[in-house]
Amino acid sequence: MFTAALMTSQNIQLSHTSANPAHAFYIVSQEVVQNAQPDAVLECFGSIWELHCPYLCESETLAELYSNSKKQRHTLLQERTESGVRERCVWRGGREMRLRQDGGMGKSRGSLTRPILLQLNINDPCITKESLSFALRSMYRRDECPDQWCEAVLSAAILLRLPQLKQRCLKEMICNISFSTVCDFHRVSCKYKQTSLQQACERWLELFLVTELSHRINLRDLTFDLLLKTLQCPRVFTSNEYEFLRTVLASGIFLEQPLGQTYAPLFQALRLHGITERQHMEEMQKINVFPHSWLHFTFSNLVYSIHSGGNMHITNFSKQAVRFGMTVTGEHCTHTVGLYGFYFLLRASRVGESEAFAFSMERLRHWDPVLAESCRTTQPFSMRAERCVCYQISVQSRVCGEWQERSSGELNQVFGLSRRCCRSKVFTVDGLGVPALVMFSLAFPSA
Repeated sequence: MFTAALMTSQNIQLSHTSANPAHAFYIVSQEVVQNAQPDAVLECFGSIWELHCPYLCESETLAELYSNSKKQRHTLLQERTESGVRERCVWRGGREMRLRQDGGMGKSRGSLTRPILLQLNINDPCITKESLSFALRSMYRRDECPDQWCEAVLSAAILLRLPQLKQRCLKEMICNISFSTVCDFHRVSCKYKQTSLQQACERWLELFLVTELSHRINLRDLTFDLLLKTLQCPRVFTSNEYEFLRTVLASGIFLEQPLGQTYAPLFQALRLHGITERQHMEEMQKINVFPHSWLHFTFSNLVYSIHSGGNMHITNFSKQAVRFGMTVTGEHCTHTVGLYGFYFLLRASRVGESEAFAFSMERLRHWDPVLAESCRTTQPFSMRAERCVCYQISVQSRVCGEWQERSSGELNQVFGLSRRCCRSKVFTVDGLGVPALVMFSLAFPSA
């Protein structure tokens, strides 16, 4: 245990508990340097931190402080006599050290070293005493780990200019992006202009905005601009267009903001023409969010498409195609979808024992047993023998720890009702890991 003694009102005492961040740093540093005398003493957060040159030089900030203070002490020692220097004492590790306002330390108990006093004022409220302690410990022992890789650690690494710790922190934060961290991590990435973390957060949102974040209270932390940017991204994943609408409504923005029209761009980014289920359309009317002109335009286009054999007003495939997604977690996965009276079976299957998967789509007849009873009895079905379909299959999965997208590109094919012409070309992706997010984008161009 340390012996604490208050020699003056300015004396500094350290906690004797291992939970004290300054004490935790002291223990680690002394183990590394084997109780060597410090070259500098940092005063910060009401504590002192003994530093040694081979390690403090890891920090560009501390190295500059040390160099400047060393020059300043040399100048002051030439100008002042030792008797005119005020001192205060600190007990550390059972020995007495005298801190002097000129940046020097008096000799005590036979010590021949004269550590330089460094002062660091921290104005960033994100930096805590715990994160500072960890950052300093990492200079002595690089395999040190904090309780949590978070903004406080990154802030400390940036303040002290510790490039290796900064990159390590960014890497750990990227690996730990989830529904509970993505909004906070993205805010931090923008604050400190860390492009790699920002891109990783935005990539995560493209994949999991609808499937994970939309069901969590954390959605309220998603900013308007980031939500809009995600909705407008062609790679954003969803099981159907209606889920995008539910995501925007679940954000609660109309309940929290008085001017709903401010958020019109969010709803304009949705592909409302892809919401064709009756119960979904009825809900769109009941929620009283959309202007009557929007609903009239959307429903009129739906009626037009059904009566014109599926023809759609498509001018930009990447922004107007109707999206259907499914998550592949096993050897085989299928999903049936309907659009303007046409029905398709979406299929994903592993190719033999390999790591390749084959993706395709097949047009279904209205009496096909694969379709649900409700589809066969209550939904419109087109008897048109042939239908030109513009489609694209996009597959996103982890490759070497990073999410990558592989796409069939925009394809055009005429789908008939006979076995000979009802199936699409097979799109094969090799080296695919599961889970994989698969998106089928469909559009029916006017004949």
